[in-house]
Amino acid sequence: LPIILYNIPARTGNALAPDTVARLAKDVPNIVGVKDSSGNFDNMKQYIELTETLEKDFSVLSGNDSLILPCLVFGGKGGIAGCSNVFPRTMVEIYEAWAAGDLERARKVQDSIRPFRNFFRFGNPNTIVKEAAALLGYPVGKCRRPFCTLSEEAVRQLRAVIADCQAAGMQ
Repeated sequence: LPIILYNIPARTGNALAPDTVARLAKDVPNIVGVKDSSGNFDNMKQYIELTETLEKDFSVLSGNDSLILPCLVFGGKGGIAGCSNVFPRTMVEIYEAWAAGDLERARKVQDSIRPFRNFFRFGNPNTIVKEAAALLGYPVGKCRRPFCTLSEEAVRQLRAVIADCQAAGMQ
């Protein structure tokens, strides 16, 4: 089966070094990509640089929603985006505008997710995404403990952020 490596040092306590990813991509035939959720653009850029000459199709994907466009611009293939669970059309539009060569539009759409992403300071991003999906009418369930709750005040503010995002045309 195809394998996508996942670099998320904030959750694992271990970072996948660019040289390690390049070596694994070269030596293990079914490793077909890497998702980088470190938030470190230079790290992701090194993944791209060190794997672009492989003799196989290898995808570098941004796991940080705010770095999808930079990933694409520098040779990555896209992203696996948590925000797409709340605003799927908006997240797809980043890719579509980039693919059409409209970098200005892609940048504007990329920037449009910032108010929602800024809300992640109130708690675990997975909890916020699931709560936002529920507020939009998609009962996806709660996160596992201890990441399963938001305060009433946070939920109230999340409703306001979602309303603002929708008013700005996000879908």
